[in-house]
Amino acid sequence: MKSEIEYRTKILIPISNFIDKEKLIQALHILSKLENPLIILFHVIEIPSRTVPINGSILSQEIKKAKEMLKSVSRWLTEQNYEVSIKVVVARNTVEGIIEEANSGGYALVLMLKRKVKKGLKGLFHKSISEAVIRSVKCLVIVMLAEKEIKI
Repeated sequence: MKSEIEYRTKILIPISNFIDKEKLIQALHILSKLENPLIILFHVIEIPSRTVPINGSILSQEIKKAKEMLKSVSRWLTEQNYEVSIKVVVARNTVEGIIEEANSGGYALVLMLKRKVKKGLKGLFHKSISEAVIRSVKCLVIVMLAEKEIKI
């Protein structure tokens, strides 16, 4: 018999270093029809070099700093009556980390806040993290444009 936590709807929210709280609340309000969702605030610490092994112990300070950043958002969401958990991982790049978590974590959906779209030549050559995630994850992905980027 499965436990209650296995039946809950899990929502993955990747967070880099900014958040638009108004957009986040709007998205979660839309999703309020979900019964008792569990929100996972997720951050990826990148180690792009192929020569350095992915080992969380050498990055303990950076992991601690990321968790503190996520705790402020977690407290705010908890005040809004959401149940929240925090997860920080180390990966070769952000896209790889989000895709791995989304596909292996039993999530119903991924909610991403996207920064403003790049225009001109930058936009032509810039690969969006949200576009790569949409193409590679098995669950639903909702992307919202962040209008007010608040550093956290």
